[in-house]
Amino acid sequence: MMKKYFILTTILIVCLSGCVTKQKYNELQQRYQKCQDELTYVNAENVDANNTMKGLRSQLEAMTQQVDQLVKDTLTLSRRLRMSERDLAKATQDYDDLLKDFSELNMSNQSAMNSLLGNIDAYKDELTAKEKLLNAQRDSLEAAKAILAEKEARINEMEKILSQKDAEVKALKDKVTAALKGFEGSGLNVYEKDGKVYVSMQDKLLFASASWSLNDQGLKAIRNLASVLENEKDISVLIEGHTDNVPFNGNGQVKDNWDLSVMRATSVVKALLQNGDIDPVRLSASGRSEYLPIDASDNAEARAKNRRTEIILTPNLDQLFQLIQGN
Repeated sequence: MMKKYFILTTILIVCLSGCVTKQKYNELQQRYQKCQDELTYVNAENVDANNTMKGLRSQLEAMTQQVDQLVKDTLTLSRRLRMSERDLAKATQDYDDLLKDFSELNMSNQSAMNSLLGNIDAYKDELTAKEKLLNAQRDSLEAAKAILAEKEARINEMEKILSQKDAEVKALKDKVTAALKGFEGSGLNVYEKDGKVYVSMQDKLLFASASWSLNDQGLKAIRNLASVLENEKDISVLIEGHTDNVPFNGNGQVKDNWDLSVMRATSVVKALLQNGDIDPVRLSASGRSEYLPIDASDNAEARAKNRRTEIILTPNLDQLFQLIQGN
């Protein structure tokens, strides 16, 4: 990624110097466009990751519903088992009563005796059938209990991981807040959203108007943030540049708000790398131009809010993904 930004910087310098042939200019322009396409791809991957996280939460809710249904089914099977046991007890009692009556009766003829024996055989067959049904219901209940226990164990493990991640996100937010405490009231906002930590810095804290070079105050804030991130090695960092809706009329390669937002995000990425021992693989830059405003009002106060750089810190969820894939 550093190589790409170096190519982009080289293109800007060569273009500004005005000392290249048209063929060389076209070649550099194509390289620049390729960098832009790759940046768009990275943004799409980030969106896919967010969508995947939402999908995982939906799966967790679905599994919770399945557990609730298993509990309901277990209760239903238990009620049926009790009813079968009562039926069995009644049939046994009837059978015993019939045998008692049979022993006490003085049959007048063989036909009556055969009739009673036939009834006894019928009761025996009915009792055998109910015993088979009861055994089948007991087997089903045991299987349901085993499935329920497995589902509960999975859910408990997922809840444990999510709870641990929530605690890690809160601790990370506290560390970032402490590191940037001196910049309160300067357009800084640190907050937690959807399991991530957002560090939002208004442009007045980082850049001069229409510039993408960090000022002294902004560079100090980035240094403080880098000191936290270099010790949080499992955190992915996305830097998003945002502008207001006032058209930017630039020159060279930075021509509009899209270019400006990308350059500002890239400046923050480079500052983090220069001021902290951070693996570049963890960092990505994104330009959002004017299209994700905080305040859609068309006034100076709203535009000041919208001119910002957001640093989004995302914890590593590989452990949760592995658990879900294993299930």
